[in-house]
Amino acid sequence: MSLSSKAATAVWFLRRPAFWRHGAELVRRKLIRNMDGPEWQLEARRWAEERAAPVQAALEAVGLLKQGKSLPDLSPALLAEAERLAKLATAPMGGAGDLALIHAAARLSYTQRAIETGVAYGWSSLAILAALAENGNGRLVSVDMPYPKMNNEAFVGIVVPDALRANWTLVRLPDRNGLKRAIAEFGGSIDFAHYDSDKSYYGRGFAYPLIWQALVPGGVFISDDIQDNMRFAEFVGEKGVPFAVTECAGRYVGICRKA
Repeated sequence: MSLSSKAATAVWFLRRPAFWRHGAELVRRKLIRNMDGPEWQLEARRWAEERAAPVQAALEAVGLLKQGKSLPDLSPALLAEAERLAKLATAPMGGAGDLALIHAAARLSYTQRAIETGVAYGWSSLAILAALAENGNGRLVSVDMPYPKMNNEAFVGIVVPDALRANWTLVRLPDRNGLKRAIAEFGGSIDFAHYDSDKSYYGRGFAYPLIWQALVPGGVFISDDIQDNMRFAEFVGEKGVPFAVTECAGRYVGICRKA
């Protein structure tokens, strides 16, 4: 990053007091051991690659789907409408992720109280909200920090149609503030969490325990891009819970359930 770009980023944070703590955390990480370096990424990718399974097998492994049962699918009409809405965006953001896994996990766990981090166009939000509607009720609280200098805030969640927005709350804060607020929206107890924001080792080290503490027994936790570092691998090892890994477009997604 050039000096001028660094200065612009610093100014962006200075003008937004609500994000000062997050900015200080980013600076702190520059001064400590890098757990996101190439050697750790290689180890994490190997770990995920060796365990990757189809969505059906992954859901069976965590006890959400019985063998031989079919997956609940996202509505083709809903996906077509989302694709139409996505074309209205003029600023690029992240991709869709493993929508089949996210939707099926939320549907099969009969989720009512869901949180997620990292919204971008809102593909994962769409998958969760569709499952909540199919479950008959429920609410999603999403946390998404504004993107410094990118001017794409207007397109956050753009693929979510109006019909699904009534049960959706979007919190525009960094994880360190936003996650606590999202969990508090449900009185401290949640059924489902999808994590797709700060993917650094230390960011996950903060968020994973916070989410896990809020999950009810049998609750579902999904984390995207687990090939970036070893934090998910370490976490499921520490907790000793059923878990599985899926692969989507060369990236890996981890899922586990609280015993």
